[in-house]
Amino acid sequence: MTRLIAFDVDSTLLRVESLDTALEAALADRADRAAAKARLHEITKAGMSGSMALRDSLEARLQLAALDRDGVAAVAEHLRQRVTPGMTPLLARLREKGDTLHAISGGFADLLEPVLADLGFRQGDIHANRFVWEDDRVAGLDTDYPLSRNGGKAEILTSISGQADETIMVGDGMTDFEAYEAGAADRFIGFGLIAKRDVVIAACEWSGASYVRTVDGLAKALGV
Repeated sequence: MTRLIAFDVDSTLLRVESLDTALEAALADRADRAAAKARLHEITKAGMSGSMALRDSLEARLQLAALDRDGVAAVAEHLRQRVTPGMTPLLARLREKGDTLHAISGGFADLLEPVLADLGFRQGDIHANRFVWEDDRVAGLDTDYPLSRNGGKAEILTSISGQADETIMVGDGMTDFEAYEAGAADRFIGFGLIAKRDVVIAACEWSGASYVRTVDGLAKALGV
């Protein structure tokens, strides 16, 4: 049986939220950094729990601080050290088993591509938002790309699932569950090691989907 397994990235493959990491670095020298950081986390939580539209969450976060190419490049390098412990060998075992793996993220490719390459994902396996640049500064995001909006992960999964006998979505947020709820994935595995979201736990309980709190639990749920 051929399986396609799609992994969320932030708070799943990574133990941080990549965009928030970049924005926190950009806020570091501001006098109001504590209040801005609190607002940042509030907006992220709202977007991941489904109480705020994903695009609204992304745009609101980007408005909190100015990002430039040097800062984005520095954070992209930093993220290579922020892989969730245990994920690297798990991905290797899944590939040895013959599974096809993709990374599907509401985060940004400019931040994520180096660490995802470290994890064995090729360019065509990586699906993430793109910054819109004006010279060396981030001016916004590409709103034409499906992952910039709710339901985008289902669109991506549908486009890549091909002839797979089973498609599995793994992630911590409601945008991940939405892909399963929309029928683009045969199974959903909620992952709560890094970010425990009560709304995702409730959705899994309601739908009968799996929910795990450790990488070992995820490995068992995936049969490796």
